[in-house]
Amino acid sequence: MKQVIKTTNDPIEYRLTEERESVILILNGGHCSDCSSPIPFEAFLTDLGYQLLIPSRPGYGNTPSSTGRKAEQFADMLIEVLDILHIPSVTILAISAGGRTALQLAGRHPDHVEKIVLQGALIHDDWPNKKTKLLSYFLFNPIVEKGIWGFFRFLIQKYPLGTLKIMMKSFTTLPVEQIIKQMSDNQQMEAIKFLQHLQSGSGFLKDIRHRSGDLSRIRVPTLIIHSKYDGSNPVTHAEYAANHIPHAELFLSEAESHLIWFHDHHEKIKEKVASFLEK
Repeated sequence: MKQVIKTTNDPIEYRLTEERESVILILNGGHCSDCSSPIPFEAFLTDLGYQLLIPSRPGYGNTPSSTGRKAEQFADMLIEVLDILHIPSVTILAISAGGRTALQLAGRHPDHVEKIVLQGALIHDDWPNKKTKLLSYFLFNPIVEKGIWGFFRFLIQKYPLGTLKIMMKSFTTLPVEQIIKQMSDNQQMEAIKFLQHLQSGSGFLKDIRHRSGDLSRIRVPTLIIHSKYDGSNPVTHAEYAANHIPHAELFLSEAESHLIWFHDHHEKIKEKVASFLEK
């Protein structure tokens, strides 16, 4: 059930699963940062015995952009949320564009962070380039993005597999036909269900301006998971993180795309995450 907490800046919408002793803060990626967005591995984490705190990042859902226009500002507001909810510390699991907020949070508030897991995360400042920025401002500004995603949902309902193939072109560096054939019917269905919830709000245009900050500040154990074939966030992000975060562990996955949860290799990723969390 979604709830809202008032912070010094503005409200933060969030969802909190059943109470457990340890809490994982989930920072979703771009275009899917509403706290109600489906999380493919949610049951896996709750089965491991964790409570999940899932906020809507600024510009998504009912968290306004003003809550944190920069990653460091939102990180500070998340500390207020933890204090209000009486959660002394969390493990952070950050996906894609949520990575920069995770790193700001760990760097600025080390006493509140136990561990970090980065999945296909944006890290270094070389992304996006000018061309990508201009395209993003055109496609994902609040005036246009609702129509873009509305048309996309129409297509994916009418031509689910064909639309999945089109979307996969931006998620992988491998031949799309090859990837689709390797996915089971259930994996294809789950990927389509996940993509149907995409929406940019005003959040994605903030995401592309976020920065990770000084990575040398981060002293907690960090697991970096990245697909070798990620077509959305190049593997250079993972390599940069591994080279600049002390005590970081890099796990390069054979998962065939940025959507690592919908490939057979996700089972190995689950094993790696479970082992890291239980250390």
